[in-house]
Amino acid sequence: MKKQIQQTQTQKITKNMLIAEILAENPEKAQLLSEIMIDFGIHCVGCGASAFETLEQGVLGHGYSEADLNKLVKQINEVLEKNLKSEPKNIKNFSLKFTRTAIEKIKHLLKQEKEKEQKTGSFLTKSPKRGRLKESGILRISVLSGGCSGFVYNLEIINKPIKSDLNFKKSGIDISVAKNGIEMLDGIEIDFVDNLNESGFKFNNPNAQKECGCGKSFK
Repeated sequence: MKKQIQQTQTQKITKNMLIAEILAENPEKAQLLSEIMIDFGIHCVGCGASAFETLEQGVLGHGYSEADLNKLVKQINEVLEKNLKSEPKNIKNFSLKFTRTAIEKIKHLLKQEKEKEQKTGSFLTKSPKRGRLKESGILRISVLSGGCSGFVYNLEIINKPIKSDLNFKKSGIDISVAKNGIEMLDGIEIDFVDNLNESGFKFNNPNAQKECGCGKSFK
């Protein structure tokens, strides 16, 4: 089934936003944003302390002025706006398929993750009407640089939808697809194999020019 992609706007960055929040809300550009802030002089971006600091606290705390802070905020927003304009707009529909075996495996993994995290409650949310607990696990699919062919497929379970992703439901599973990989993931079929020679998810990708023998790396 085809899923319609809606064009989203990047949230404007303000000096009152937490540094960790800025990176979390822009996952595809997190590395670029981190480099901008580190080059500026905020060298604690990667440490846990940054999660509790706003951009203003981080800048002024490193001895910079209010004028410097405003310049950094402007630079970050210009970078985000530029990247938004350069995002692919020619894909109006997105198609993603799962084999029956893959669906069963994903549901099994989601169930395992729920049981694993149930003690802390981080994998569950309360229903606003009756206060009941329900599953909130989301399968996120993205493309990362690396592997022996240039790119690798990445599957992970997240607990909260990412606004910039393409989010939809398929076969009872909440799916989130990173927008920077939509063109490379459009039309793929995800399978799961478990035999004497191999075990794991396999990606049948009609867009790939070259694939590694492991089925997890492509070009």
